[in-house]
Amino acid sequence: MHHARQALKDAGYRLTPQRVAIWEVARKGGRHLTAEQIAEEVQERLPEVTLSTVYRTLQLLVSLDLVSETRLDTKHSYYEVAPEPVHHHFVCEKCGTVGHFADELVAPVTTELLTKQGFHAGSTRMTVFGLCQECAAAEGRPNQTS
Repeated sequence: MHHARQALKDAGYRLTPQRVAIWEVARKGGRHLTAEQIAEEVQERLPEVTLSTVYRTLQLLVSLDLVSETRLDTKHSYYEVAPEPVHHHFVCEKCGTVGHFADELVAPVTTELLTKQGFHAGSTRMTVFGLCQECAAAEGRPNQTS
């Protein structure tokens, strides 16, 4: 179970079969999954696992910084193993494509908050909504890259 096993143990939590199964589903493939999608995959192996168990376990894993929770639309939270290095998301509002961008792009914002507001930012999670290159081109919007 990789470093999650030690993090759970250090925090005083048991390594139950349900937690292992939920972690393994979240970890495989590096995808963004809803709790419902995770529950569906876990239930293929452990049919007795409920959606509420999945939600509780995901919240535990989020609190231990093992999994990150992201809002990629207005209806669902999505979960992924906490990325290294940290990244942020951009989402096409037309086709739903999700992309990543580096934390370094957000660094000027946290610097500005500190120098102008005296605010010491902890963790930062950003999701930018708009149109991907293909959808923007389909709408006749000029490409600003290059």
